[in-house]
Amino acid sequence: MRKFLLFILFISFISAAQAQYTFFKAVKVYYKVNPFDRKYSAMLENILFDTSFVRTQMIKRTDTNFFFMSGYYKRFNPFDFFVPQQTQLRIAEYEITLNDAKKTTDTIIIYQITGIAGPGEENKVRVQKELERFNKKFRYDFSTRDEKQGTSSAAYNYYIAGRSIPAMSAAWGKMPGEENYVFTITIRLKIIENFADLPKAPDEL
Repeated sequence: MRKFLLFILFISFISAAQAQYTFFKAVKVYYKVNPFDRKYSAMLENILFDTSFVRTQMIKRTDTNFFFMSGYYKRFNPFDFFVPQQTQLRIAEYEITLNDAKKTTDTIIIYQITGIAGPGEENKVRVQKELERFNKKFRYDFSTRDEKQGTSSAAYNYYIAGRSIPAMSAAWGKMPGEENYVFTITIRLKIIENFADLPKAPDEL
């Protein structure tokens, strides 16, 4: 879980933006279970009862813990430029600071798919190409994006209309503490009456 939170910090740089609510195409490509076309409880059941999914960790929510679940698919490859050693899934509650004058906080859901490409320069190139392909194919489904480029990692945050919290992020890099190069897609959810919506600040519609 610590590695997951470190990677979330890497891809989570937030600023204000405008956009369109049409990013579901990317969700349907990269996520085996779409969180927007069913109840949230049904989404979790679909994942847990999938015979190709292996759960590796689950922490139920308590007064002192946020919910966290991780695992991997034995048979699931949504990627174009590499065959993953493993396709991992993580769902976690995560506290964010909202971009408003009072700096209020909110708890959202992080829903993440990560493809483990492996170590070495060839796999570095593969995950770079996967991110480039993702950005070219889906960037026009959002009105704006934030970009962070480096020699050992890169990330895009994508926004929809009127929201200052990115709806989706895509990134390549190394998982903290490992040599394996990875490509990851993250969506952020707010669960309202058992249905997933996109997070928003108090002054946003």
